[in-house]
Amino acid sequence: MVSRDFRAGAFYLGVGTALSALYFAFPSGGTAQSTIYELLGGTATLATLWAVRVHRPARPLPWILLALGNGTFVVGDVIGIFQTNPPVPSWSDGFYLAGYPLLTGGLLALVFAASGRNRLAALADAGIVTFAFAIFQWTWVMGPAIQSGGSDLGQRVVYGLYPAMDIVLLSGFVGFFVSPAWRTPAFRFLLGAVAALVVGDEIVGLAGSYSPGHPVDITWMLSYVLFATAALHPSMRSLPNPRRPPALRVSAVRIALLAGALLAAPAVLLIEKLHGRLVDVYEICGLAAAIAVVVVLRLTGTLRALERIRLRERTARGLAEEAQRKLSAQNDQLVEADRMKDEFVALISHDLRTPLTSIVGYVELALDDDVGPPLDAERHGYLEIVARSSQRLLRLVDDLLFVARLRTGKLDLTPMSVDLAEIAAQTAEEMRPRAERKGLMLVLLASAPVPLEADRGRLFQLLDNLVSNAIKFTPAGGRIEIVVGPTPAGGCLEIRDTGIGITDTEAERVFEQFFRARAAVTSQIQGTGLGLFIARAIAEAHGGTISAAPRDGGGTVFRIELPVRAAVSLELVT
Repeated sequence: MVSRDFRAGAFYLGVGTALSALYFAFPSGGTAQSTIYELLGGTATLATLWAVRVHRPARPLPWILLALGNGTFVVGDVIGIFQTNPPVPSWSDGFYLAGYPLLTGGLLALVFAASGRNRLAALADAGIVTFAFAIFQWTWVMGPAIQSGGSDLGQRVVYGLYPAMDIVLLSGFVGFFVSPAWRTPAFRFLLGAVAALVVGDEIVGLAGSYSPGHPVDITWMLSYVLFATAALHPSMRSLPNPRRPPALRVSAVRIALLAGALLAAPAVLLIEKLHGRLVDVYEICGLAAAIAVVVVLRLTGTLRALERIRLRERTARGLAEEAQRKLSAQNDQLVEADRMKDEFVALISHDLRTPLTSIVGYVELALDDDVGPPLDAERHGYLEIVARSSQRLLRLVDDLLFVARLRTGKLDLTPMSVDLAEIAAQTAEEMRPRAERKGLMLVLLASAPVPLEADRGRLFQLLDNLVSNAIKFTPAGGRIEIVVGPTPAGGCLEIRDTGIGITDTEAERVFEQFFRARAAVTSQIQGTGLGLFIARAIAEAHGGTISAAPRDGGGTVFRIELPVRAAVSLELVT
């Protein structure tokens, strides 16, 4: 599908190709053929200038030079139409020969702009290929053309300049291949235009003769059409812009091109020798020497570029090693700071626990009507608030102290023979009053004893955390189930509630330290995010597992699986 910006270019390409084919339907050298030929050349020049005005490239000069080059060809053709047996050199020859430097200048301007930092490499590669082409051109085209001029110096010069202009034109185009510009459609059209022009010139040069209406005319007409199409394509705006190559590499095409250039001189000498022809030793040796010099310069530039890269790499490696050392030192400082933080938390938690225990004890004594004078209802209410707050604060301090011990790997387990069902029943009995005060139904489902070897106190702590968590997050009228049963490897506990629930994503993070579900935060339910973290630590310390999942119908299911014998693992927390 043709883009909107290229409709004019596509139309011109189609019409120009059709006219080039129609050209041969008319008598050779007639007015119709001349009209079509000049029409294609003139419209190509005007179309290129119009494209510069429409597309407004950042660097219009190269395209203007290309338009002027084709324009001088057209002027030479028009003058040739009105000349009968023109002398050599003629005005037509002057305009023809002037067009090549203009085209070459436009191409070189595009090469310089598109190559960016690779300008010297572009010139070197262009020089190598150009000198190689010059060897073939001199041997089979340029030399014979000069000799055909006879003793007339003017004719010899003009006949020699025509094939020389192809060398100049090619030198302005080869440099494109060292830049990513060849990926653009405009470049491909330019490639076709230059190739068509050079092929036509070479056919005439090798044949040694030409007459209007010759089949070779189609190459020159297509050259006009493709030059204009390249300018009409929107990518002409970006063609002269410098591009950064995607990677530092030498393509196989470039290697083959340079290798062919180096082999050009010996190949020509061998062919000439096999055919018994006069070998232009001095000319070929001179061009081969030029190739060798440019190749050495190219390799020198490549080696220097590699050396600069190596120095930059060494500098970057040194900076990376220095950064690594600094990072390692900072990491050690962070580890030490983290250790000191854990020690501080453990110390402050321990120091807070002692006075809190005293507060809780004396508040309980004050609330006991059998000890001391009875309290009025108002003071009794105040002390109950103090008691609840003290208990909550004491649990928080215990959690912080527990986490600090986990961080230092100081969680000690005392395995003994226990019945998981019995521990669950005692927990349910102790938690039932609290659940009933909130209007919840707490149910124990345990069909048979589940004997294990585990730390009894830690299992009570594990169940307390899970059941307390279920009570906290289940609205009034809900139901909490404690399910106990054996497994092939030990025992299993499940705490099922009909609370606010969690999402599948939150189920993967709910055991992280200080993590709180979004619903809990939205509902403004108090908590620190340590209870489930501690529950996981206790389960894993016994060699067991704990998981959470959304419950069908709403709520959450926590499942704990414990082995028959506690593994007593201390690799607990991160």
